Amino acid sequence: MFTQKLLETVRKHCMFSPGETVIVAVSGGADSVALLHALWTLKESLALSLHVAHLNHGIRGRQADRDAEFVASFADEFGLPLIVEKVDVPALKKAWRLSTEEAARKARYEFFDRTAEAVGAGRVATAHTLDDQAETVLLNLIRGAGPDGLSGIPPVRGKYVRPLLHISRLEVLEYCAAHDLKYRTDSTNLRIEYRRNRVRLELIPLLESHYNPRVKSVLASSAEILREESGLLSALASELFDEAAIQTGPLEVVLDIGHLLRAHAALGRRCARMAIERVKGDLRDLSFEQVERILRRLDAGGDFTLTLPSGVVYARREGAKLRVYRIEPEPEVPAVEVELPVPGRAASTELGVVITTELLSPPADYRRPLGSLDVVIDRDAVKGKLVLRNWRPGDRIRPLGMSEEKKLQDVFTDAKVPRRQRGFVPVVADREKIIWVAGMALSDAAKVTESTRQTLRLVCEGCRVVGL
Repeated sequence: MFTQKLLETVRKHCMFSPGETVIVAVSGGADSVALLHALWTLKESLALSLHVAHLNHGIRGRQADRDAEFVASFADEFGLPLIVEKVDVPALKKAWRLSTEEAARKARYEFFDRTAEAVGAGRVATAHTLDDQAETVLLNLIRGAGPDGLSGIPPVRGKYVRPLLHISRLEVLEYCAAHDLKYRTDSTNLRIEYRRNRVRLELIPLLESHYNPRVKSVLASSAEILREESGLLSALASELFDEAAIQTGPLEVVLDIGHLLRAHAALGRRCARMAIERVKGDLRDLSFEQVERILRRLDAGGDFTLTLPSGVVYARREGAKLRVYRIEPEPEVPAVEVELPVPGRAASTELGVVITTELLSPPADYRRPLGSLDVVIDRDAVKGKLVLRNWRPGDRIRPLGMSEEKKLQDVFTDAKVPRRQRGFVPVVADREKIIWVAGMALSDAAKVTESTRQTLRLVCEGCRVVGL
């Protein structure tokens, strides 16, 4: 029965192609052990080449090491190649600012992606069961998901396939017992501080005992129905998105509001979600209420700006247009200060530039465009050593021909330099003042005059700032 259900799922969703290389994700637990054994028994009839992949999350110490040893022994017993990696999920949790569960999941899928690419696998088979499906649907319902979230775990998503999705955990255990398969039990599955474990250990047993003993099957069936209907709505919403789109890009999507307001609310909602996903990269932390708020404000009329959950994605109405855009966080550019030899050249890898200095005597023609990356200054105007650096808050310069100083921040604004690029603008200064902001401003104090005896040429190469 177990094998027949697995084959039906594989064939219904066209999970494998003959001759395909498949990564089987094996944790060592009963689900993944049963999956690997079943695929191994079917590999000739399905014409599959199997590889085993195991990730040690670095959470359970020696217990996790023994899991890896068990998987290695199991793979060796069946003569299958094995790829094992170890990561530090607690450290990744801090670095990625995610929960332990989310960090572990992200690390797993990154590992599977790398492994699949390394061995040329077209599919990665994971051991998600009907029980996992029921738990996922309940978790998403509690969070307040719409049809997409209530569709649960898809049988196929890209290269990932779930052959056990219609098989219960009880059936898995019966299969293991029938084939005398040993497996490992993850102690963290019993820790109720994890939300999924609470659903598995507390909520589902309560629903089974007091409401419906078949609640897991019912939830899985509902997920399948919703997935099919959600697919239809997504197709219709994609058509609406294409009609409404004025501009699409990785940082900004602009939609015609008229198309959204004339459409059915279900399609308008999905269209807005598509725009958000395009610029954010995912829909994590986006709630139904936040999307509804956008649509309500559009219907009410008047311009507005709403901040979406990531804090860097915004929805803004501008007349008849809805802009969904992302503001990239400013990169952290380390303070740069490199002495400039005169004559000579110096480089900054952080700024990506090389500055060349050349003494010219008698004075050379100094008439250059103001935005030039090749300027000539009065050598005697330089006080002390010259340095190449990036800008610092409070920096000022008295630009050529002006009687008053100007903040570099205002110089950048006038030159339309994006905030995230300002730290990469090369600045040449002496011990008293800024002499040159490459490509933007030259100090009036360093200009060449009729009394100049010697000139100094400064040439900037490789500037990465757009427009310079």
